[in-house]
Amino acid sequence: MTAICKLEVDAVSATDIDNLMLMFAATCNYVNASVNPKYKSATRIQKLIYKDAKEKSGMQANHVIQACIRVAGNRKVNRVKEYKPGSVPFDVRTMSFNWHDNTVSLTLLGKRVKGIPLAINKYTNYLLSDRENKEITSAVLVRTGKTYCLHIQVEHSVLQPAKSDQYLGVDLGRRDIAYTSDDESWSGKQIETVRAKYSKIRAELQQKASKGTRSSRRRCRELQRRLAGKERRYQKWLNHNISNAVLLNAKRTNRHVVLEDLEGIRERLNEKPNKREQRFLSNSWSFYQLKQFICYKAKIYGVSVILVDPRYTSQTCHNCLHIHPEKGKSYRSGKNFHCKHCDWKGDADANGARVIALLGENVNRPCGSEFISCQIPVVSDSRASESLHITAREVLVVYHIASLKTHPSGLH
Repeated sequence: MTAICKLEVDAVSATDIDNLMLMFAATCNYVNASVNPKYKSATRIQKLIYKDAKEKSGMQANHVIQACIRVAGNRKVNRVKEYKPGSVPFDVRTMSFNWHDNTVSLTLLGKRVKGIPLAINKYTNYLLSDRENKEITSAVLVRTGKTYCLHIQVEHSVLQPAKSDQYLGVDLGRRDIAYTSDDESWSGKQIETVRAKYSKIRAELQQKASKGTRSSRRRCRELQRRLAGKERRYQKWLNHNISNAVLLNAKRTNRHVVLEDLEGIRERLNEKPNKREQRFLSNSWSFYQLKQFICYKAKIYGVSVILVDPRYTSQTCHNCLHIHPEKGKSYRSGKNFHCKHCDWKGDADANGARVIALLGENVNRPCGSEFISCQIPVVSDSRASESLHITAREVLVVYHIASLKTHPSGLH
């Protein structure tokens, strides 16, 4: 967890922090330019440049090591042409937190500044309290304008999940952000309205900036940054509330949480020839953040999370485990699901959540679930034959496509 606290610094401390940020960015640039780009290991980069970088920068050893780590991390993801002053990472050797009076001590250039007050609100106070079960491991000092904030990383003791044979399926989507197998849902209508509103305003600002004066362009860019921050904060607040509600329900009823493993879904959706509006909706869908919130909070709540393959979850009827016999067709139509095999009718997301719960039960049991078959018999149906090419590791998740054709009841 991360506690973001504003630093209440005086003019002298602010100057010292700015000098450290300048030197840290300069050291990152020096390391990046001096070490061959083929080296992406922090240990290797440190071995090649540490001594020289420390002599030239005058920074503490840990800050030089952090510069090597930052360069290595960026080389593995997105290469940075130039590092700019704006943030500095700290660890337990260069930063200490006083639990009694909420102050920090930071190692800056050539000195240690002690007793810097932190502005603590209710939420950060909750994150930083309970010293017995929490440990501060690192922090990042960030400057935004004239404001300095310390992003403190707090490790919480992990609770062991209780044993259970009950499962709570959660279907993630755009129309309903989350829908559980208990028929609890969170509509995505409000967040889509907010996104559309800010998207329209951004387009207007971009148009004004392209035709306006230098000062108007600057004001338009500032407004765009502020709007982007508002939209992100609203989405984050919403995902926090949804993840808390899901986990409180699972904790109260002693159940495992089952989610679809949606890794790579955005790339797969963008491969299809969708309209611009559909691409905008899929690219602004923050399912990954919600999944991350559920996964890390589950460790605090003592709830286990199971990830299952998302294929065919929206097409399978949870009641009879049947799918449409014709390829390219589905019993689902928008928000409605009508199974022509057992005549079950209901909300499509509710059906998907219950199928996900059944998948979680099957994956979590070595012998399989009594509700879903893991066998794939050879049949002539074209949809069934597709599943014969699936690897052994994936059998548990796409197992029922063929077996249900020969066992319509789904129980065997």
